[in-house]
Order: sequence, then C-alpha cells, then structure tokens
Amino acid sequence: MLDLSKPTARRGFLGRLAAVAALPFIGTAFRPSHYDDTGSLPSPDDKWLRTLNRKHRVSFDVETHKNGNALIQGRNYLNDWRASFGVPERDINLVMAVRGTGIPIVLNDALWQRFHLGEQYGIIDPTTKSPGTHNLFVASNVAAGGLVDAAATVQALQKRGILFLVCHNTVEGATKKLSAAGFGSPDEVRNAILGGILPGVTLVPAMVIAFTEMQERGVGYVYAG
Repeated sequence: MLDLSKPTARRGFLGRLAAVAALPFIGTAFRPSHYDDTGSLPSPDDKWLRTLNRKHRVSFDVETHKNGNALIQGRNYLNDWRASFGVPERDINLVMAVRGTGIPIVLNDALWQRFHLGEQYGIIDPTTKSPGTHNLFVASNVAAGGLVDAAATVQALQKRGILFLVCHNTVEGATKKLSAAGFGSPDEVRNAILGGILPGVTLVPAMVIAFTEMQERGVGYVYAG
C-alpha cells in the first residue's frame, strides 16, 4: 500500500494523478473519426445517415452496373410511389449504394477516358456499338437510344433527393484491377479515382458497414445490382 505520509511518495502519487487527468484530452484528440465528441454514433463522418429521416427509407444495393438498371429502377421507384400511392419524393429516402463493378456509374468522364472504363467493365455504348469512352449514366452524355434516359441519370436522381454512396473498398478493388491492367501504379490510380468521383456522391469506408448502419436505423434493403 502506498504511504502518502512520506513526501516522496506523495509527490509521486500526485504526478501520476496529473498524468491520468490529462488522458481524456488525449483520448479525444485521438478518438477514431467514426465517433463524435461524445464517443457515440452517428459521427461527423456519417452525416449522410442523419438525412435518412423520411417516412419511407430504402437502400438499393448497386453491386454491378448492369447498364444502368439500378438507375432506371430508382426512377421507377419514385414514380410509382407518386403515381400509385400519392407519395411525393420529399417523403422518401432512397440510397443508391454503389460497389463492386457498379463503380463506373459514379466516376467522371476523365476517368472513363483515362482508364478505358467501358472496355474494362464491359459497358457498351448503344450509339456506337463500342465500349463507352465517357460516362453513359450522367446528364451531360444522355443520347437517344442510350443506356438511360434523362430522367434516370445520376444528376436527375440526385435532384429528386436520391443519395449516392460509393464504397472505399470498391475503390481499392478498382485500383488493383486498373493498376494490373497497366494504367499506373496503385497510388496513381487510387488518387485519380478518389479525385474523379462525381459531385454529391458520398464515399463510405465499407458498404457492408453502411448497410448495417442503415438497417439499424430502419432503412430497408433491395438488391438492384
């Protein structure tokens, strides 16, 4: 047992007590980023989760591009709620959770051209009958007879309140794939991808965690990939 009646022991004890008192500050400074200042979820990194507070909430698992099938489903989903049930999009949260080979959907034209994404991911432009050389799912590239119409582009769906997520693990998978195909070092490819994600698309660390977080908050799940 420590004898605090001795000056040396007392000074040592007070020194250790002061060190312990400093720990909460250190813990706060180095707390993982997925916790907020109280140590609770949701965190500042999960602000997108806090927007999922409407009456009807669902996530679409966009595991593959399937020539924009999920985007068309998203357009139809909103339209059907309105037409059949009189529910406007202001009462609906729809999350497009993009992962796997769906990643070209949320990458800009520069990346499509630099990494030949149409060829790498088997996306054929119906107007040329050749692998796409630009993002065929965005408003600026809509064409008659294209894969999606103007109402099913990423931007059109964003304007209607649909949230797009993309998985960082998927970014890593694309990095490995494209680097192996000779498009640059992993660091070069990764940095290019991270800098070429479409505006308004939220990057999440792992989609499987995002799905878990959403389901814990009552967000449904639909496989749309």
